[in-house]
Amino acid sequence: MRHILFGNSGRHDVALLVKSSSFNQHGLETNYVQGLVLRGLTRDQLIGFTLEYDDTNKAPAKWVKGYLNQLLPGLDSLGVRYLFVTDANYFKVLTKETKAEPHYGYVLPCKYEGFEHMKVVLSLNYQQLIYNPELQGKLDLSMDTLVSDLQGTYQVLGSNIIHTARYPKSVQEIGQALNNLHAYPELTADIEAFSLRFNEAGIGTCAFAWDEHNGMAFACDYQPTILEDGSFHPKCPEESGASYHGFKLPNKAVRHLLWKFLTTYQGRITWHNVTYDVKVIIYTLWMEHLLDTKGMLEGLDVMTARMDDTKIITYLATNSTAGNVLGLKALAHEFAGNWAKDDIKDIRKIPLDELLKYNLVDALSTWYVKKKYTPIMRADNQEALYYLMMLPSLKSIISMELTGLPMDPATVQAVKAELKDLEAKQLEVIYGSEVIRMLNLVIQKSEWEKDFEGRKAKAKNPGKIFPKKLEAFEHITFNPNSGPQLQRLLYEQMGLPVIDLTDTKQPATGADTLEKLINHTQEPAYKELLRALIDYGKVTKILSTFIPAFEAGILKEDGMLYLHGSFNLGGTVSGRLSSSDPNLQNIPAGSTFGKLIKTCFMGPDGWLFCGADFSSLEDYISALTTKDPNKLKVYLGHEVYELEIDGVSQTIRDDAIIEFDGKTYTGKQFYDAYCSI
Repeated sequence: MRHILFGNSGRHDVALLVKSSSFNQHGLETNYVQGLVLRGLTRDQLIGFTLEYDDTNKAPAKWVKGYLNQLLPGLDSLGVRYLFVTDANYFKVLTKETKAEPHYGYVLPCKYEGFEHMKVVLSLNYQQLIYNPELQGKLDLSMDTLVSDLQGTYQVLGSNIIHTARYPKSVQEIGQALNNLHAYPELTADIEAFSLRFNEAGIGTCAFAWDEHNGMAFACDYQPTILEDGSFHPKCPEESGASYHGFKLPNKAVRHLLWKFLTTYQGRITWHNVTYDVKVIIYTLWMEHLLDTKGMLEGLDVMTARMDDTKIITYLATNSTAGNVLGLKALAHEFAGNWAKDDIKDIRKIPLDELLKYNLVDALSTWYVKKKYTPIMRADNQEALYYLMMLPSLKSIISMELTGLPMDPATVQAVKAELKDLEAKQLEVIYGSEVIRMLNLVIQKSEWEKDFEGRKAKAKNPGKIFPKKLEAFEHITFNPNSGPQLQRLLYEQMGLPVIDLTDTKQPATGADTLEKLINHTQEPAYKELLRALIDYGKVTKILSTFIPAFEAGILKEDGMLYLHGSFNLGGTVSGRLSSSDPNLQNIPAGSTFGKLIKTCFMGPDGWLFCGADFSSLEDYISALTTKDPNKLKVYLGHEVYELEIDGVSQTIRDDAIIEFDGKTYTGKQFYDAYCSI
């Protein structure tokens, strides 16, 4: 281990623990020491030590513990009281926490045996700033935390963010509280629901905030299981009585008040990840049933007329090739702290008073995120894109998700059966291969040896242990879904070259690699086997990914199954939409199996299915942005010129008509005469 002294003292309060590959005087001085000194510490209080990794550049728990056993006694002898840890793996071992990310801004007790008198502060490796400068906020937060605790001024994050909290209970109180909100031109809002499926979600609780410190929250469909007199609610489901604090009970009176407020409020309402909240609200308050298009459109017009979304605002403000962090809890962490280490999975398990506070903090945090990132979005000239493209797109996405994609149930089952048959045919080819039969013998012998050695190791008298017959392992055969077994098949049994590696530097076995390997053998039997493995992988992916999602679709009154997936705006660095539950943008294109699965989609009576796609969209945008004349000619069918007419810069086509100096020119003639070099 290496160390760096920043002062002359023999005793030090803080050890800066940094990965050895980042451990240099300049890096530590610039990114840690200078900031800590500016905050009030002295250089004598600081000392730097390396955090070591194993030969694969990883830090598994066993390795970390071995290194800490060497490091911590030395730090203790130097008087170190604080461990400023810039590595998540070391942090988790020192604190016994399962996650690191939620603990930025917190001072945690060291739980490593024998060193419980020390404290641990999580920070980040400064080299991460090279790839994502937005992380500077986390580094600043960790330094603020360390210094404030050393100086005795530390306050837990989020401890004083609520200044005014109103929790109306009765229908009358809720109505009055909602009426009072009309006085505010801007609000943030958030709901807590019972399900991720909009048709089952309900509106458990709802919160509004008029700034980042003041707001209200109230129960709608959330009903406590225990009444004020201590008895069970008479409508409480039997399964909820003993296990849950609350249950779903639609409250028509409160729903009506909320509908009335949303319909009449003239200000702007900001949500975080608006598509979910608004989708649930539209279905709950406006739609009488799943096919109620009229109600959906009415609700859509109301809810999207003056909405904003901090997820999209943040995306436009911070979009980075290093990846995007757009979750509300991560974005508001330095404001609200770790108010919930994990998102609530089931609101029925949360007492109402806790749930209301949680809901309100979400609304307050949305205000904080809006105030922080809206100016950044504007400074980056992204505001026009936000209003002209992003918000209208969100409206379309909400409409798509509420409408769903119709499927014929009978066709889904027929396609499933056909895919099962295709899967069986590929398995027949695979297991009928001579090379697989040989591999099975290898696998069975390996298992035979493992069993024999294992039983001998456990026996008191190993000499009396005899091997089982090899036939006892005949049931163990090649599994085409096993990566290690595929590696053994391809690179040992078949002797094919290793042409691709995984992220962990293991020989790759994916479909793309198998496609390439077909060209690396002349053996017809090998080619047939590789093709069968490729097709088997494709069909099993569809069977495991899409068919279950299709079968879980909602059966509506028209007899059709509807798939209500999620489309994520801002879910990619490139700006493209992504989708989930399932990923409908990832249905294999062009393959027999992909075409087969697409036959499940069909329109009910009165529907028309159509498709549209931009051809070479990115290149088209690049042509319009760069104004490259060759690209523009390809896409527009004309030469396009940049020139200045009467002091005004203009773009003209070659066939444009220009009147100049009493003469008439085409665009090309004018450019050739006056502008070409």
